[in-house]
Amino acid sequence: MDITKIKRKANSLYIKYKSQIIPQFFYVGYITLLAQYLQSGLFSFFVSLFLSPIGHGYVKCAMKLVDEEHPQLDYHDSMIGIFDFARVLPAYFMRKFVIFFVTLLFALPLLLKFYHYSPEFSVEWFSFLGEMFIQMDLFIPDFAIMALFFKSGWVVFNIIVCTSVYLLLSAFLMPVPYIMQSEDFSWSECIQYSFQLMKGHIIDCIKLYFSYFIRNIAYWFLTGTIIIVIGRVNDILMLFCFVYSLLIYIDIVKGRFEIAKYLFYKEMSEESV
Repeated sequence: MDITKIKRKANSLYIKYKSQIIPQFFYVGYITLLAQYLQSGLFSFFVSLFLSPIGHGYVKCAMKLVDEEHPQLDYHDSMIGIFDFARVLPAYFMRKFVIFFVTLLFALPLLLKFYHYSPEFSVEWFSFLGEMFIQMDLFIPDFAIMALFFKSGWVVFNIIVCTSVYLLLSAFLMPVPYIMQSEDFSWSECIQYSFQLMKGHIIDCIKLYFSYFIRNIAYWFLTGTIIIVIGRVNDILMLFCFVYSLLIYIDIVKGRFEIAKYLFYKEMSEESV
């Protein structure tokens, strides 16, 4: 599987349909963004659970861009996660739960460190879990918090381990949304078939993920700097920074990456026939 060819085609499609992709992807991302901005104890946790299928809009748009000769994206595509909420929720929720729960097990040392700074078990713990659940899709870095954890060598090692586990599980379960959209499978069948389909393709999938790593670094650096310089002034400017960060995220990473993932899945499915 030629990852470079997939990236080149994804980039070409993104540039060609950029004027359609940015607004439609923005609608999807903005909902997640508001949930991240309006965090409040148990509220953020439960909202994060119901946000699981919203990202299906990215999948639907990417599939339409690749499969149709002259695609025209509209809000029916970007908001399919809401329109078909009952259908897509189980697969998305369970996919995210598996990744989150297993990664959380490996992150126990980090949680114990967090407990050291906030020893009372309270709704703040649920808020913290909700934030993690939300930020699995849209990560806007907080350099101050990151600096706190990166002071310790074993914490850095644990973060690397957790990141590796997260990427590995994400790779195994990457096909789930496309399987759900293309086949009449239950969520358990989607997850099972995803693991089966990814056998022998994990290395290629991880290569695809890492091929966008430099773009992610650029995004993190830009958004982190913007938040430090502007966002800390007041809440209104912070929300402005979040919105601007979302646009940067779509243009630098998300638009191309979502198309590339579907191209990868499509090529992989054709090879398995």
